[in-house]
Amino acid sequence: MNRKRFISSLVTAGAALSTSGAWSVTPTNPYTKARHKIPPYLQPGDTIGIISPSGYMSLADLMPAVQLIQNWCFKVQIGDNTGKKDFIYGGTDEERVADLQQMLDNPEIKAIMCARGGYGLVRIIDRLNFKQFKKNPKWIIGFSDITALHCHINRNFGIATLHSKMCNSFPDDWAKADAMQIATIQSIRQALTGESLNYLVTCLPPKPLRKNRSPIGWR
Repeated sequence: MNRKRFISSLVTAGAALSTSGAWSVTPTNPYTKARHKIPPYLQPGDTIGIISPSGYMSLADLMPAVQLIQNWCFKVQIGDNTGKKDFIYGGTDEERVADLQQMLDNPEIKAIMCARGGYGLVRIIDRLNFKQFKKNPKWIIGFSDITALHCHINRNFGIATLHSKMCNSFPDDWAKADAMQIATIQSIRQALTGESLNYLVTCLPPKPLRKNRSPIGWR
């Protein structure tokens, strides 16, 4: 076959398919279809649940977070299995599923704060039922391993969540906490109550990767 004629035929066929739409399908992006649903903001007296769906954290280490949340005028409900340990996890897979499922289903729980990240949520996320959660959305709070839960909820249900620090980030002694630590933890309360948040962005001048050195051949 004439090579030039063969290539020409491929180009012509490709153009025809593109025109007919066979090659011109644009993947849909679920994030552009609609705005995410915002869970109700919290009011004084509302309840925040605390669970350990990933790594282990002792009840004693939870107390600084519990005390501060109560100082914010919220009630705290600690998960039934919080404080239990199975290897590096905050309980067995079955225990962690039961805790998180109970918090998701309970309409009295207005937000769920995870004790810590680490690893473990990806082992149980496919065993969770979000039927009641979709009817009564609530704030999910955490980062690190909890990001898997954020992604699952955002992509599948279009419900906003809160990517933020968790209980293991709360200082034992606030007198020793620096300004940044205090501000970031206080921003959790601001976000949960719908207050306006201000973000300070500091632009620093670029720095050379190799000081006083130039790539070979540069002068």
